[in-house]
Amino acid sequence: MKTRYVFNALGSLILALTIACAPQPDEPSAAETTTETSGHTIELELIRGPVSEDGTQAIFATPDLGVGENRVAFAIQSPDGLIDAPSATVQSFFEPAGPDADRDALGAPAQTAFALFRPFPLVERGLYVARLTFDRPGAWGIQATTLGEDGSPVRARLFFDVPERPAAPTVGDAAPLSDSRTLEDVESIAQLTTGSLQDADLYRLTIADAARSGKPTVVVMASPAFCVNAVCGPQVEVLSELKGEFAGRANFIHIDLYDNPHEIQGDLDRAIISPVVREWNLPSGEWTFVIDSGGLITDRFEGFSNLDELREALEGAL
Repeated sequence: MKTRYVFNALGSLILALTIACAPQPDEPSAAETTTETSGHTIELELIRGPVSEDGTQAIFATPDLGVGENRVAFAIQSPDGLIDAPSATVQSFFEPAGPDADRDALGAPAQTAFALFRPFPLVERGLYVARLTFDRPGAWGIQATTLGEDGSPVRARLFFDVPERPAAPTVGDAAPLSDSRTLEDVESIAQLTTGSLQDADLYRLTIADAARSGKPTVVVMASPAFCVNAVCGPQVEVLSELKGEFAGRANFIHIDLYDNPHEIQGDLDRAIISPVVREWNLPSGEWTFVIDSGGLITDRFEGFSNLDELREALEGAL
C-alpha cells in the first residue's frame, strides 16, 4: 500500500501536506511518494518498516542502494516520538525468498554493524547511520536494536531491494560535468534557490568548473522550501556552515531541485525540474556529493547528512 504525499506551496515558504491514503499499522511496509504535478515534481520514495508490538517503526532514508558498501540511514519512531539513543546495532539479512517471506524468522545475519545517531540542526529529527555491504542483488532486510528511554531494548526492521547499481552516481564515478547556473546567469539569487538562506558563495561556480578546479567540491541538491518529510533536513544551512570551516580549501555548490524557484513558492504546479537533477539521475529529493580534486565522487549522501558526516567526508577528499 502506498501513502501519497502531495506537496503544495502556500505563501512563500509554507507547505501543506495532504495524505491521500494512510498505511495500516499491521502492514509490513509502505512507500510514501509525491504525486507528480504536471509531471514536474520530484518523486520521493519513503519506505516504512513493519510496526512492532510496542508501536516502533523505522523509516528508510537511503533506498538508492547497490551491490557493495553503502551508507544506510534510517529514523526510528515510537508512539511517543523520535527515538534518539546515541547508537544502535544493525544487522543485515539476505532474503532469497523475497520480501513476502516469513519475517519473524530472518535467519543468520549477513553483517552486524554499528550505527550512530546523527541529529539534525534546527529541527527535532535525526537519523541512525551505518555502513553496510550488500554482496549480491535482491531482497534484503535490516534489524536495528537500540535502547528506549526506560533502558529496555527497542527493535525496528526495514525491507528493501538492492539492485546491481544505484540510480544516482556513486562512489568512484566521475562527477557529471554539469553546466549548472550561477549568479552570473540570473538577475536575482531567488532564481537559484527556494530557501530562505541565500548564501551567494554557493552559486558562484558551475559544477563543471568546480570539478576542474583542482580542489575538492561538495554539491548539495535540494529544494529547501519543499523539505517536509521525516528524512529531509536543513542541508543548505549545513553546507554553508561547512564552507565556513573549509574556506579556500574546497568548493561548495547548492543546486535547487527546481529550475524556477522564484515562480513556485505559491504554486508548485509551475515547477520545472532542474536539468542538473535529470543529468545526475536523482531518484529522490535531497542529496549531497563529495567530489575529489580529480573530479571523482568519493562519497554520496541520500537524505539529510549532518555537519559531522560531511566534515569527515570532505577531510577524506582533501
